[in-house]
Amino acid sequence: MRVLVISAHESFRLAVQTACMRFDGAIISLRLADTVGQGMELAHQIEAETVFIDLTRSVEAGLIAIGQLAEVRSRLVAASIDKLTPDVLQRAVRAGAQELLAQPVAEEEVHQILRKALRHQGVDHGREERAGRLVVTFSSKGGVGKTTLTCNLAHVLAQSLGDHRVAIVDANTQAPNIASMLDLRPERWLSDAVAEYRRIDGEMLRGFMTAHPGGMDVLAHSADNPLEVDFQEDQLSKILLVSKGTYDFTMVDTFPILSSLNLALLDLADQVLLVTEAVVPAIRSARYNLQILRQAGYGPNRITVVVNRYTRFRGNVPPDLVAAALDWPVDVVLGYDVHATIAANAGRTLMDAFPDQRLADEIRLLAGRLTGEVPATPWTPSLIERMTRFVRGV
Repeated sequence: MRVLVISAHESFRLAVQTACMRFDGAIISLRLADTVGQGMELAHQIEAETVFIDLTRSVEAGLIAIGQLAEVRSRLVAASIDKLTPDVLQRAVRAGAQELLAQPVAEEEVHQILRKALRHQGVDHGREERAGRLVVTFSSKGGVGKTTLTCNLAHVLAQSLGDHRVAIVDANTQAPNIASMLDLRPERWLSDAVAEYRRIDGEMLRGFMTAHPGGMDVLAHSADNPLEVDFQEDQLSKILLVSKGTYDFTMVDTFPILSSLNLALLDLADQVLLVTEAVVPAIRSARYNLQILRQAGYGPNRITVVVNRYTRFRGNVPPDLVAAALDWPVDVVLGYDVHATIAANAGRTLMDAFPDQRLADEIRLLAGRLTGEVPATPWTPSLIERMTRFVRGV
């Protein structure tokens, strides 16, 4: 039996893991996930038959995850929380949890759930359809071009996948720019979705979106009064999980600070695009970000380092030296192109205004990495670049 444990707390994971190891009713193949985002992806990859999910860290994100996990009818989902109140109990059951596990975890209770799971799997109820992917662009240094990259990547993905299959969520709660960058005048905003976060579903979420001519659906955040709503981790987490279950791709723009809110959003991401530039202040910021994320358990499989606006002028730090300074591979290098600025000032994407530019092709390659159409290989300098650096003695 394939068992998955989703929890940010080592004590919970260890207690369930120990109980599974001592279960003699079946051979257990056990996998562990620290975050809801990792757990959702892992549940699909291993076709998990039993899932233990701990709601202690994020109730709302956990509840929407339960609903998506329980869509596979042959799967048994057991929910747990450190303080099991009647309200949480009722909402977990309504979301799709078949079992509730008290904390601290009792071994016999885990065994009872496993025995029920074995009985539950007697009939083939069909296979799971894969949920969409959540891609978060982040940098703790402003002005490196992450919002421009978010918009252009979403446009490329929409061109490839079709209309209304790609979403942009402006989670830059302090200085939102998506609406102005895309020249949109939304009637509904992120604040409207947050106000309804407890009952939001895919259909309601689509109603809050603003359609872009390029085929993307945009959940914009008002720049007139960005602090109108006191955003909480659970609120945005639930909205993003609903979007992940509704769209093939959800691109998320963030505020440039490594806050608890942004860490909660990064936890949900299938892929994090860490954007930097080949200049010392941006490199230092990126190095600090990577140190924190590495300590949180992130690895190269989830973080793609993007060096943006790269030029080969003397004095610019070459990408391989950026990688050495970061102690992390540089995966993507996007060249500087003034057309990206011209397009942004006109409220258009580069893909719309100047689709034949080299930068547009580089962004298409990055989109191909996200969809799996282009192999993910670290950046390496070309022969010309190596010869130029040799002549300059760099």
